[in-house]
Amino acid sequence: MKNFNITRFKRLVRWTYEHDKHEFVRSQLMGLLGFTLCLIFFQIGTPASQGYRMGIIAYVIGITVGIICTGSNMYYSMKTRDDWRALTLLPASNLEKFLARYASALLMTVAIFAIILMADVIQYVFWMIVRPSTEAFIISRFLNGSLGMAFSHFTQTEWMSFGCLVWMLHSFYLLGYNFFRNTKYSWVLTTLALIILTAGIVSLLTWLFPHTGNTIEISSDDWVAPTLALMVTVFNYWLAYRLFCRRQLMGIFINM
Repeated sequence: MKNFNITRFKRLVRWTYEHDKHEFVRSQLMGLLGFTLCLIFFQIGTPASQGYRMGIIAYVIGITVGIICTGSNMYYSMKTRDDWRALTLLPASNLEKFLARYASALLMTVAIFAIILMADVIQYVFWMIVRPSTEAFIISRFLNGSLGMAFSHFTQTEWMSFGCLVWMLHSFYLLGYNFFRNTKYSWVLTTLALIILTAGIVSLLTWLFPHTGNTIEISSDDWVAPTLALMVTVFNYWLAYRLFCRRQLMGIFINM
């Protein structure tokens, strides 16, 4: 079978949408409810002029974590072995199946931005009723406040480095979701694996370079870090695809 055919891929994307739409709507409604409650909870017990700061922190964390962890949403609708069997028997190549499932995860990423904005509107209406005339949208306070001004001073290279870091972490969760067979808790296992990996790398660097001190300075114009992050990201995507191709209906803890 040809590795990629655009007509066949379109039919596969359509099938994926039909298969995922119920779980997609359910997960987005749960996300909207949870994030709205977080925005409201973080502002309870604080003056109106200061409570929004916690909301801004929740806003930034929600967006960043949402982008990173949606790598673990590639199989969010694959609940049973029958779902996997149906995907396996589809008349499409492994590359088309992998891209279709990843496109579904990217749709979840886009939806996260939508539910965060909707949650902002809901919390705004709520606080306008509770304590009127002192409220504003969190996104507007973020853009016009001190945090927004601080972010505006970031250089292009610093933004590039941050974007590459977030994308790299996203690819790690994508890889973890294809490595661990448990689709419900693979994000937890991936997080633990990242913590252990980071601790191991830091310990190794400390052992190899004992005289560099406790900090490593990187110039704002240094492209080494984003380049390395990009290389790791590409490798993670390739390895995730290879693991996807090796996945079987039967298995235990890891997909090998």
